[in-house]
Amino acid sequence: LIAVMVCMLGYYMLAGSIADVALLMNILFVLAIMAGVRATFTLPGIAGIILTIGMSVDANVLIFERIREEQLRGSSLRIAVTNGYQKAFRTIFDANLTTFITAAILYWRASEEVKGFAIVLMLGIASSMFTALFVTRVIFDVLLSKRVIKDHLVMLRLIHKPNVDWMRSRPIFFGISSVLVIGGLLVFFLRDDAKNNKFDEEFTGGTTAQIILKKSMTRQEVEDRIRQVGKDPNNPSGLETANVYSVGESGKQYEISTTETNRLIVDVTFSQAAPSAEQARAAIQKAQAKFASTLSNLRVQADAAGGGKLRISTSQMNQSLVRDVLAAAFPQATISEPRIDELVNNAILTAFADQLEIQQDLEPDITSKEKISEGLITTYPELIDFLGGIKIECKLGQPATAREITRRFKDLAFQPDMEGLGFYEYKILDSGLNEITDPNRVLDSFVYVSAEVDAGFREPTEDEWDRFVANEEAKVKAATEMASSLPRVRQFDPAVGAEQKTRALIAIVLSLLAIVIYIWVRFGDVRYGIAAITALVHDVCITLGAVTACTYIAGTSIGELLLIGDFKINLAMIAAFLTLIGYSLNDTIVVFDRIRENRGKARTLNPKVITDSINQTISRTLMTSFTTFIVVLIMYIFGGPGLRGFNFAIVLGIIVGTYSSIAIAAPILLIGIKNGKVKGK
Repeated sequence: LIAVMVCMLGYYMLAGSIADVALLMNILFVLAIMAGVRATFTLPGIAGIILTIGMSVDANVLIFERIREEQLRGSSLRIAVTNGYQKAFRTIFDANLTTFITAAILYWRASEEVKGFAIVLMLGIASSMFTALFVTRVIFDVLLSKRVIKDHLVMLRLIHKPNVDWMRSRPIFFGISSVLVIGGLLVFFLRDDAKNNKFDEEFTGGTTAQIILKKSMTRQEVEDRIRQVGKDPNNPSGLETANVYSVGESGKQYEISTTETNRLIVDVTFSQAAPSAEQARAAIQKAQAKFASTLSNLRVQADAAGGGKLRISTSQMNQSLVRDVLAAAFPQATISEPRIDELVNNAILTAFADQLEIQQDLEPDITSKEKISEGLITTYPELIDFLGGIKIECKLGQPATAREITRRFKDLAFQPDMEGLGFYEYKILDSGLNEITDPNRVLDSFVYVSAEVDAGFREPTEDEWDRFVANEEAKVKAATEMASSLPRVRQFDPAVGAEQKTRALIAIVLSLLAIVIYIWVRFGDVRYGIAAITALVHDVCITLGAVTACTYIAGTSIGELLLIGDFKINLAMIAAFLTLIGYSLNDTIVVFDRIRENRGKARTLNPKVITDSINQTISRTLMTSFTTFIVVLIMYIFGGPGLRGFNFAIVLGIIVGTYSSIAIAAPILLIGIKNGKVKGK
C-alpha cells in the first residue's frame, strides 16, 4: 500500500496525493464493513483487497490521464477536471460493473472460501467507485474554489506521444500467444499426477496432521524434515510435496498438509478361487453405487501366497461403510475387520522421532452411567439442555487440566479411527456438575453429558438407546485413553475436492458468459465480448501452465533464487486466477472504451482506429499495471511461503494480462471484418 501511494505521489504529484487519500479511505471502508459484520479474512479475501487496490488506483489514473489530455488541448484547469471526470466515467463504470457481475456470480455459485473473495471484491468495487468519482472530485472542487490550484496540474509523463503500429505486429503476437497457450495446456495436462499431483489436497483429498514439538523449530526446518522422509525410496509416503503451516507463534505447533492419505485395509477371503483384480474392482464399483458413496483411492491386490484372498485398501475411513460395500460386492466371501495403515502418521513420527510432545493415557475408569431424566433435571436444572441424554462419570488415574481434557474431546473428531462414531452436543463438568471456569484447574474426575438433537422430544427404542450409550462411552474412553504424538489428524475424501472443483468451474463459466452478454449489449457487437473472453482464456491458460511447470524447477538453484516452489492448484490459487480475470478484464475494457470513442468519430473499425486507441491509453495501462505489480511483488517476496504460489500466479498474470489487452483482445476485433466496417453503437 505504501509503495503504491509513493508511486502515485511521485508520478501525479498533487493529483497523486488526492488519489492516495481516496485509496486510504477505500481500504478503510472495506475493513470497517468487514469488521462491522464480523467477517473473517481468508486468503481469497486478501486477493479481493489486492484487486480492490489495483482498481481503485486504476480509476484515478484514468481520470488523471483524461485531465492531462484536456490540459494539452488548452482547456482551463476547471474545465479539464470537469471533462476528465465526465469522459472517464463510462470507462470506469464498465470496467467495475463487469468485475462486479463476476464477483456476484461467484458469491452465488462458488464454494465458501471463494465467496470470501467475492464479497470483499464487491465491497471494494462499491467503495472505490465512491472514493474515485466522488471523494476526489470534492477535493478538487475545494482546492479550485479556494484557489489552491489555479492554472495547471503538474504530472510526470514518461511516454509522451507513442506512435507504435501495434496492428502491423499482430501476426507476431498471435504466433507468440499460440505457442504459450498450447505449451501451457500441454504442461498442465501431460504432467504425471501419479508421481506429483498438480492439485492440492483441497481438490484431491488428503490428510492434515498437527504436531506439537518439545523444542521450537523454524517452519523451514520442519518442512525439510518432512520432505526428507518423503523422498525415502524404501518408505514411500507422498510427503515430499507436503506443505507446512505454523500454528501460533511458539514455534512448537505446526500443521502438515499432504495429498497422501492413511488407508483402511480389508482382507476378503473366498471359499473358491478369488476373482481377478479387475473383476473385483468392477464388483465394488457396482456395489458402492447402491450406497451413494465411493471407496476412494481403491486398490485391489491378490494375496502374495495365492489362493482365494484379496487385499483391498481405500482412503475411505468410514469402517462400517467399507464393510457394507464389500459385503454387497462379495456376498459369499468372508470380510475381515478393517485395520488402519497409518501411512502419513508413521511418516511424520519417523521424521521427528522423539522430538514430539506425546499425550499420555489418562487411565480412565467409568464409574457410572445415568440417563438424564426429568427427575435429575429437578435436582440439577442446569442440565435441561441435555434432557433425554446421558451422564457419564469418569475417574482419571492420571489427573489432567480442564484445558487438556477439553482439547482431547475436540481433537477426537480429527482421529482417523473415529469415523464411525456419531458426534452430538456435549459438555464437560466437574464432579459436582458445575461448569469449569478455570481451564488450568487439575481434575482427577469429570462428568460428561451429551444428548442427541431430538432426545427431549421423543423416547428412543431400547436398541437406539443402547447404541447411543455405547457411542458416548466409546468417545469418553477414546478421548481419555488417547496416547498419541499427533493430537489432530484430519483426512478428507476426494469427493469433497471434486465438488469444490465443480462449483468453482461452474462459477467461472457463468461469470464469463455474463461478461460476454454485458459487453455485447454495452458495445453493440458480440465480437467485443468474444475478444474479451478470448484474452481471459489466453491469460489463464498461460498462467496455469507456468504454475504447473514450477514443479520442474522447484528445488533447483534457479528455483531457489526466484523463490519458486512446487506450487499446487488449490482454492487460494483459484482466487488468484479470479483476481487475474478481473484485472485483465479491467485492462481490456479501458482499451475497448477508447476504441468505441474513436470509432464513434470514424464510424468504422480499422487497424488505425485500434492502434491509435492503444497508443492513447498505453500510459494509463502501464502505470496501473506497474502499481499493482509492485503490490504483488512485495507480497511474493515478503509474504512467506504460504502465500507464494498465490502471489506467483498474480505476478505472472499481471504481465500476461497487460500484454493480452494490447496484443490479443484488441487485434481480435479485426478478425472477419471486411472493408474496415463493423456494426455497433
